[in-house]
Amino acid sequence: MKKIFRIITLPFRRISKKAKKSHQRPEENRKRVGKSLFLVAIALFAIFIFRFVWIITVNEIGGVNLSEMAKTNYLNTTTVYAKRGTIFDRNGVPLAVDASDYTVYAVLDKAQVDSNNNKLYVDKADFPKVTEFLNKELGIDKKLIEQQLNSGKAQVQFGSAGTKIPLAKMEQMKKDAADAGIVGIGFTANVTRSNPEPNYASQFIGIAQQKTPGDPNSGLVGINGLEASFNDILSGSNGEETYEKDRYGRPLPGTTTVSKPVKNGQDIYTTLDARLQSTLETLMDEAVKRSGGQQLSATLMDAHTGDILATTQRPTFSSNNFNDKATREQPHFTENSMLYQSQFEPGSVMKTFLMASALDSNKVDLNASYYRRVNLYDVVINDWDANETEDGSFKLPSTVTFAEGFMMSSNTGMTRIVQNMGNNLWDSYLRRFRFGIPTRIGMGGEQFGSLPDDSNPVSQVQSSFGQGISTTQIQLLRGWTSFANKGVMLEPHIVDRIVNKDNNTYLKNQTEVIGRPVSENAVNKTKDLMVGVNTDPTWGTSYLTTESQGHSPGPLFMVNGNTMAVKTGTAQIASETGGYLKGMQDNIYSAVAMYPPENPDFIFYMNIKIPSNPWSLTYISDVANPLMTRAEQIKNQDAAASDMANLKEGKVTIGNYEGEAPGKISDELRRNLLAPVVIGQGTKITDQSVPKGEEVKANSPVMLLTDGDHFMPDMFKWSKEQVEQLAKWYNLKVEYQGSGNHVNTQSVVMGTKLKDNQTITVTMN
Repeated sequence: MKKIFRIITLPFRRISKKAKKSHQRPEENRKRVGKSLFLVAIALFAIFIFRFVWIITVNEIGGVNLSEMAKTNYLNTTTVYAKRGTIFDRNGVPLAVDASDYTVYAVLDKAQVDSNNNKLYVDKADFPKVTEFLNKELGIDKKLIEQQLNSGKAQVQFGSAGTKIPLAKMEQMKKDAADAGIVGIGFTANVTRSNPEPNYASQFIGIAQQKTPGDPNSGLVGINGLEASFNDILSGSNGEETYEKDRYGRPLPGTTTVSKPVKNGQDIYTTLDARLQSTLETLMDEAVKRSGGQQLSATLMDAHTGDILATTQRPTFSSNNFNDKATREQPHFTENSMLYQSQFEPGSVMKTFLMASALDSNKVDLNASYYRRVNLYDVVINDWDANETEDGSFKLPSTVTFAEGFMMSSNTGMTRIVQNMGNNLWDSYLRRFRFGIPTRIGMGGEQFGSLPDDSNPVSQVQSSFGQGISTTQIQLLRGWTSFANKGVMLEPHIVDRIVNKDNNTYLKNQTEVIGRPVSENAVNKTKDLMVGVNTDPTWGTSYLTTESQGHSPGPLFMVNGNTMAVKTGTAQIASETGGYLKGMQDNIYSAVAMYPPENPDFIFYMNIKIPSNPWSLTYISDVANPLMTRAEQIKNQDAAASDMANLKEGKVTIGNYEGEAPGKISDELRRNLLAPVVIGQGTKITDQSVPKGEEVKANSPVMLLTDGDHFMPDMFKWSKEQVEQLAKWYNLKVEYQGSGNHVNTQSVVMGTKLKDNQTITVTMN
């Protein structure tokens, strides 16, 4: 500043100095000073004009953009929050929707008054009245209320008890406060997720909560279940609006412009049927009480589509108590879904797959007899009834046929079948049924399961009766779809359709064939044996020979007096310290039931882990029977009309998947209702059949080539285009027979390692 002053006054100092030296008259000095002042004024004006032009041109002072600063005086930009998509059942019954709840607060700032100087804050004299009011209305601890009111803050809240207040309760509290003459109490609205049926398939549907707890503007994010796995589809993206405002900050009508359009979340219609889900939840509550099991889970599937119609587990939670300490401390509680996030040794239900495989490969004669004890290396394998006699003899005959052995769930019979098949053949069938491979239904955290250790011959044999192998429930259900569809296996589905209301489009799922592991003849004979499990009074493990648990003797699994096809199971549970648990009932008890047995519409699976009450198969049949009966009643009924008339079929844009993990991309494609087809057993995608940027319809197959060795896939129902793509990738020669559009048979078995330039023969129909 001093420097500037000296520059400005320099001419005057020079004039004064020169005037003193020249001894000029005052008039001449004044004239000279006037000229100097004129020149200085011109210079200052020029500097001002230059600076003004510079500011207009650059539009910035000290790094501050003047235009943007000016806009804040008359423009305002606000965020338009996206609405999270709704989760429905298949018929449009809402299962998870956006809603609002409220948090109570108290204003303590004495500056808060209205235009008439009326108090808008809680006066200190009213603290006792407010304390009684909040304690009575919400049950908030009085000491906490008093502590907050005396905190000296401008505004206070009252802990978790003062949150999540429903709309009706909030409105009632407002009225009650006004009647009591209480002022200074207010409510903050919070966007929340509401589950109209809070305990429907809780682990499957999942929970969505605020991204930043306590911040109602942070939006919702799924933290588990479908809410988390499909979060990107449900969430959408926020938009922005800009409007002009008056000097009081009020919006001016007609000035609003959209600077960034909001993209609301898409609606997801699951495959669940709320009518069946409701029935299953009620039945499972009763099963928990009767069995005292540590964990229970059950699922009903549409046998002809692979759709999951109902699924639940116990212990469970509701959307209202998910974060409660009592929920978290339930014994054996898990927020993971037992449908796909839990792997276990399945036990004797696995015998269905062994028998179908043996019949398909002609490695069993059902009428042949065998002795029911096997010495396998250093292990002696007995049947269950030998363990019920003191001397190790058998309650039933020591020699039976393989058909009788299946119905009585004989481990030794299955052992002899596997020995006859050989481990390699049995292993190939396990791979055809896709055990050890996730279903990739689009849900996060899906377990793989594991095949038996190929270096351990005992494990290979034990896998025939469901020990030494692990699986998930949804893998079992996937395999059993082949029993209902003449040997053709379907991929399970959990989403029926996705609706985008912003552009009025939809994606609709369709039945997805993924292979034919066994023949129609093999599954038909196996189902006949499963009927015997339920109806044969001598051998059937689900045939009740004496009255039990209020049930009369006879088949346990029935629909309207008609039998189901059944297989029961008892599996030992691996101990964390090695070996298996030793308790009398330290098992997983299970059953699979199909109805009608000749051409099943439905497949039901349920298991109970470590019941505390004496075991009875009625714990499962009492869930299966009414559920399957209800399913048969409504199988051709829609609960509500599905309005798709105003929607057009949408498309999905393909991304670049090269270099990505095939499992990750498979889940991503499945969430968009596409059909991923992984080629090879590698860990990285090296090529894709549909190029990046191409738009395809729902259910379109997307082939993903992986690195590593070349293995033959199951090409059943592939198109010729898919076969040609495989031939190009693997450098194969293809000879076609027949003139159809889809593959019926292939000359090289699935899982075979292929050679370069190898010739394969494909029959089309």
